[in-house]
Amino acid sequence: NSPFILFNKKRIELLNSNEHNLKVEPLSDNFLYWLIGFTEGDGSFVVNHRNELSFILIQGELNKNILYKIKKILGFGRVIKQGPRVYRFICGKHSEIELIILLFNGNIVLPSRKIQFHKFLTSFNSLRMTKNPIKYISILVHIGPSLNNTWILGFTEAEGCFTISFLSNSVAFRTRFILTQKYDINLPILSKCIEVFDGGKIEGHSAKEVYNYIVSGLKNIEIIYPYFDKYLNDFKGVKLDSYKKFKILNNLIKKKVHLNLNRREELRNMSNEINSYSRKIK
Repeated sequence: NSPFILFNKKRIELLNSNEHNLKVEPLSDNFLYWLIGFTEGDGSFVVNHRNELSFILIQGELNKNILYKIKKILGFGRVIKQGPRVYRFICGKHSEIELIILLFNGNIVLPSRKIQFHKFLTSFNSLRMTKNPIKYISILVHIGPSLNNTWILGFTEAEGCFTISFLSNSVAFRTRFILTQKYDINLPILSKCIEVFDGGKIEGHSAKEVYNYIVSGLKNIEIIYPYFDKYLNDFKGVKLDSYKKFKILNNLIKKKVHLNLNRREELRNMSNEINSYSRKIK
């Protein structure tokens, strides 16, 4: 029942044609769901002014290893340094673009990404020397948000954060899980997280057409643990460390360790480490 059968078949054919004697295995659904979620947060389907197509993922210095992992697992594409602290994974070859299209066609969740991908596929078909263009599929299976696949995890590694802060003038604290997304058209998908996690709320951001799904509070935050614990081994980047420390610190707060003045600075330093991941990965 995997929606990735055709992609896996074509990928194996491509890699076997490039590397004789290379044993190529199908990629797991967990990785591919994750990659779709990550791409919908941080990826681009690009058609430039010369009508050249490329698939791009961009990350900052702190999280550059996530791009190398994607390249290694996929078996194609390349990672290049784009600036002093910016890296990108890029696919531009015709055969690679075709694989990317087979992976995402019918499996994209966010409406804004569907529009971008549709234009990308239309451009590909116009350039392709064949009488058999790839037909655009709006949706093949509804893959997310759901607790039963890694789409939310991938999207979180791109657009989510685990954050804890302590007020300097009191013993108060704030613990939150946040998913951020642009555009009004995507709001129904983001809102579905309330149903999926059975909690949380949507808040508008100060920036226009930007929204946050937020789970806050020590007791409420526990609703996200079963999902992320289930897919702990499927994290690919620095958000794994952030999530682990987030759980540890919440547990210490639950035990009221933050009320101990001798430990409060230690906990504040830990919260700064957790929050720094969100600030530095882009």
